[in-house]
Amino acid sequence: MQVRRWLIVLQSVVLKFLFAILPLSFDRHRERFRNRTKDVILSTVLLVLYAIVGPIVCVELYVMNISGENQITNALSAFQFAFVYFFILIVQIIFIRKKACLHVLLNEMFQLKHVLERMVARSMLEFRLYTLFLVKVTAVDILMQLLALYTFEDSTYTGRVDSVGLASWLTFYAMMYFIAVIENFILVGVLIGAVMQGMVNIGLKQLARSRQGSAAGRQPSVLQLYMLHCKNEDMVKQFMETLNFPTLMLTGWYFFMIVYSVYYMYVYALEASFRGVRADEFKAYINPLVFFLYQCVQLYLLVLIPSVYTDHAKKMMRLLNYVSVNQYHHRPGQERLIEVLMVDCMQRNNAISNYGMYAMNRALLFGMIATMTSYLIILIQFHIQAYE
Repeated sequence: MQVRRWLIVLQSVVLKFLFAILPLSFDRHRERFRNRTKDVILSTVLLVLYAIVGPIVCVELYVMNISGENQITNALSAFQFAFVYFFILIVQIIFIRKKACLHVLLNEMFQLKHVLERMVARSMLEFRLYTLFLVKVTAVDILMQLLALYTFEDSTYTGRVDSVGLASWLTFYAMMYFIAVIENFILVGVLIGAVMQGMVNIGLKQLARSRQGSAAGRQPSVLQLYMLHCKNEDMVKQFMETLNFPTLMLTGWYFFMIVYSVYYMYVYALEASFRGVRADEFKAYINPLVFFLYQCVQLYLLVLIPSVYTDHAKKMMRLLNYVSVNQYHHRPGQERLIEVLMVDCMQRNNAISNYGMYAMNRALLFGMIATMTSYLIILIQFHIQAYE
């Protein structure tokens, strides 16, 4: 396994950063989690501080941004502040309550990761999607946040920003970035499961192409590979079930914020066209545009990565048949075993769902786009009637 040094360092930094939101201690060198009392105490203290400071920041910002002309914008803004506050509060409570489950589950996940890396003689960093996601977390996320911070003043106030307003906005931007960190934590867990499933698929392909099956014990048997597939599937499903509620809230958050961002840009562009567009107003328009594009990327990843895992898992049936066809003449006794495994595989549901209400796949994205369009049309009609 030849992996570039900078990728190893990047993975260590990203995992340490993402797992810092948990009430667990992550050893990035051994890739193991420790369940320590002081981590729980620290998370609880920070949670209490956030529960006190969060409402003050949100109310301060809402009062400074309230509009006497556009009541729709006021309502959307109030919902945004309330959602951000309660989302972070609830997710942190869930992490503290389920720390024992996450501790066991994440350690088992990384243990299986090491087993599969040795089995296929490939590092997880050699898989393109996993590497791109690490780069996205470090480069894209940070650049987007810096660009949003650079343009936020002109898009929010007509006058100067005092120190209290600046501190409040910086705190709120940190709160919204924390939502992105929560999603990245969920996605990296599912992505690790997807890459591990890809490793199992590689192992089956190598077994099918081998003339001697699992000779000399150098290759795992088809049964061992299928059991690794089942274990990985159970861990991914349990991971998503543990974080069902945060995933549901994230889906609602991106639905709302994309609609709000487009509506805000429409109102801003309409008002600018009435009074005349000035050159210095383009900077103010960049802020909601950057925010809108970032929310679209996050929503796309929220449905893409579970879809990638499902696609890899669904290949198991075809690969079992591939092994059966290629190994039949060399190991005819395996035919009955593979038939049993294929029957079990047919009865499994590989799709990742949220509370069983909807599958996390690409079809969800198209459905959300259609619904967003309908809501935007309604909001724009209300805005037009208000102007008339």
